[in-house]
Amino acid sequence: MKWNHMKHSIILIFFVCLIGCVICTEKAEGLYSPTSSVFILNQNNFHQNVLRSDSGWIVEFYNSWCGHCIKFAPTWKEFAKKHEDWWPLLRVGAVNCADELNVELCRSFHIEGIPAFMLFPPGYKGIETGGIFHDQNKEFLEHKALDFISNSTLFQPPKFWPRLYPIVSMQDIWNETKDEHHFVAFIFEEPGSYIGRQVILDTIGYKPLLVRRMLKESVLKFGILKFPSLFLINRDGTFTRLAKDDNTRDGMVAALKNLLSPAQLKAGEKFLNQRPRNQLNDSKKEGEPADNSSKVIRPAVYMKDLESTLHYALRQEIAICQALDGDKLTALKKFMNVLSKYFPGREEVSDYLFRISAWLRTTSTEITGDQWITSLDEKQTMEEYLPEHVKWVGCKGSEPRFRGYPCGMWTLFHTLTVAAFQKEQANPKDVPLDVLDAIQGYMKYFFGCQICVEHFLKMAHKITPADKTPEGAVLWLWRAHNMANSRLHGDQSEDPKHPKIQFPSKELCPECHNGGKWNDKNVLEFLLSFYGRVNIVPVADDSKNDSAEKTTAANENKKLDWWELQQRKNDLEKIRSLRNQKLEKRQQKKFTEFYTCGNITRN
Repeated sequence: MKWNHMKHSIILIFFVCLIGCVICTEKAEGLYSPTSSVFILNQNNFHQNVLRSDSGWIVEFYNSWCGHCIKFAPTWKEFAKKHEDWWPLLRVGAVNCADELNVELCRSFHIEGIPAFMLFPPGYKGIETGGIFHDQNKEFLEHKALDFISNSTLFQPPKFWPRLYPIVSMQDIWNETKDEHHFVAFIFEEPGSYIGRQVILDTIGYKPLLVRRMLKESVLKFGILKFPSLFLINRDGTFTRLAKDDNTRDGMVAALKNLLSPAQLKAGEKFLNQRPRNQLNDSKKEGEPADNSSKVIRPAVYMKDLESTLHYALRQEIAICQALDGDKLTALKKFMNVLSKYFPGREEVSDYLFRISAWLRTTSTEITGDQWITSLDEKQTMEEYLPEHVKWVGCKGSEPRFRGYPCGMWTLFHTLTVAAFQKEQANPKDVPLDVLDAIQGYMKYFFGCQICVEHFLKMAHKITPADKTPEGAVLWLWRAHNMANSRLHGDQSEDPKHPKIQFPSKELCPECHNGGKWNDKNVLEFLLSFYGRVNIVPVADDSKNDSAEKTTAANENKKLDWWELQQRKNDLEKIRSLRNQKLEKRQQKKFTEFYTCGNITRN
């Protein structure tokens, strides 16, 4: 009776912990909200909005932790706001690739450099796109979108679309004229000009207006010599020039609207205000401050940060790749080899990293992102696993968009260089791995922020043979990190409550500072201590800083991570049976040992 009662209690506790596990996992917060003009797209709603849409789409793929994405977000909101009236032809969206929900979506589009932009045509069927580009200049983005939606050779425009490509003969415009068109106008412009298409789209909601464009080469014979210029075709066949004193885009739009009656203007504005809205519900409004009630965390390395970084790197950044082959596969092997040898974590995690690295060493052919994820799942056991929970402690920002993963990755890199140094000191015969080479390979092929990668590789290009020694690697990475802090100090991506300073500060290490210069010997000693394994705050200690985690056994029961993963793979029944059998056998063994020692008696 006691054993059955004990068994049911264990199972009950397990499921309570499982529920708590789901609750305590942190979700990647996006940079946009439903109140902005940017459509929030994700794995669940992307295809229903973009697939076979009557509009074309320009979509940003970003990481919410990426400093350059954070810096660019206001620009993208402004871009979307400026082009709201173009919605029948063009919509502006964004996908947060840092959200685990969207890994498969981002991988399917081969998104590896962040931020990245893609154009999707109207009637998109899941194949044809405008390719990937990374230029963040607002003018470039607008021109790229205009060129795309104007190119009728790429797709068949819907019937309601205006004719954006230039008309060759003025006679052609009469084939489009309808009874509703009270005013017919031409914009004459130079080849390569965008003003004609801009004005056509700016006035698309006003049905009494029909605006088209012609290029210089087609109208020189009519004596048109000023470009760009706007002309109204009168009912008697004559032309009247509009916007004589202001032939800018805004001037032309204003001149055309001045032709309309108040009722016609109101009807146009009503049509434009019928634009689709974001459909996702979000209780947190844009600009609303985050909950910063958490306690101040002392400067230290937290195992929770390292494990969260591993989770994101392996399950999202690497998993997002469509194919792992060639130099990319080589870089992955080197990085996993370094992790398997130097990661200063729990035995269960280190053993799991060793298992993955050993499997990779036997792999010589291409691996897809799906195969990578499948292998990560299949090679987990209850004794060797990768924790599922992403929770930042030392790397927690004052808002979800600050710090997090970039902080965690720098921290992970530092612990690897320090662990390599300390292992070499403990066993000089053990040839150390080239940690910097592995780090450089990861940054080049996997790290999501493209601009960050460019800066890092520029620094790494100057690595010398002396820097590749265990001691040199520790100091080089420290200098590189401080260079990045200096470059990003005052940037929009900087957390105002965690400014990017030169590390370590005088408060942390007075001996490291020597009259405005660094004392490299003392800096090395500090780094070896700060990032050394013995001083890393373990998960158990970390959980004391979070009241939510104290109420659940999720972080005290290492098996739950593995279980939760399998649950998401729709294999619940099979794994529950296997798990319960193992728990029963283990508990029965302990119970038998305890009983045979004479510590309890049967009822």
